[in-house]
Amino acid sequence: MTQRNPWTYFWQKGAKASFLDDRSRLQTYQMRKFWFERMDETDVKQPVVDVGTGNGIVVQWLTEYAEEKGKKLDVSGIDSAQINPPNKSLKLSGETDYEQFSLSGKKKVGVFVSHFGIEYGDLDSGLRNLSSQLKRGGSLVALVHSEESVIYKKSLEVYELIPSVIKQLKKSVSVLQEALFKQGEGSLPRAAQEAQQRLNQFARKHQQQSAFHAMNFVPATKHLLQAAAAGKKAESQKIFDDYLANVTEHRARLTTLLKATDSLGEPSDLKRRIEDVGFKQVRIQQVQFPETGVVGNCVQAVKSS
Repeated sequence: MTQRNPWTYFWQKGAKASFLDDRSRLQTYQMRKFWFERMDETDVKQPVVDVGTGNGIVVQWLTEYAEEKGKKLDVSGIDSAQINPPNKSLKLSGETDYEQFSLSGKKKVGVFVSHFGIEYGDLDSGLRNLSSQLKRGGSLVALVHSEESVIYKKSLEVYELIPSVIKQLKKSVSVLQEALFKQGEGSLPRAAQEAQQRLNQFARKHQQQSAFHAMNFVPATKHLLQAAAAGKKAESQKIFDDYLANVTEHRARLTTLLKATDSLGEPSDLKRRIEDVGFKQVRIQQVQFPETGVVGNCVQAVKSS
């Protein structure tokens, strides 16, 4: 992990969400529908605060929910990272740890929601604070990671592949790139030829892995090597540096995801931990969408009166 919050880089680029594939409308529809349904079945007290909001997609969905249902909903979001929401009209606060969060004027929260958020902090400390900041009868609704989810499994595959990708970048791609800078596409020295062979073998070895394709290793390296062969040294080097930085940042984020999932423990243990800080009616249910698969567990709880 980088010393600063590894999610800052991601959110500062204006990303909508960490859990959505921009190319899949189905995922967006399913997640949005999930939150609409949770709001329908929750005794919603005001205000609503989203924990681990990122750039505010859940706050956006809940705002849309209120509009569609003709309800007034005071909804805001907090995140420990620096954020850069595309929708500037949303009430979002970055660099705000939920373990110490409180509303101004000793006001209390009606509902805390979270979409892959609470597990990224100090969970036990955070849960205690959420309980203390809730109104009596207020609710906690959170979608959390699980080791059975497709998100966790895909993330683990990428995480395990990243060291090999970084090794290839430093030991093979850079060698071939440097040779192309010097000689263009002419006869390459033996070291460069061996580097090319290593790259080809690496690509063949992992060509059936979805994690490998998700990392865009082949397109990125092909682009930068073509630029190097064409004498575009600055362009080639920038592609290399940017790609290596992105991979390194991605590894830092995945580290937090795996650690966050591990911190939850078994559902029965999580249920006990939530009850121990003053919640009742605690339910933890697996969430599975058609075509997508298991995406996590839904935690629902009410603060004791």
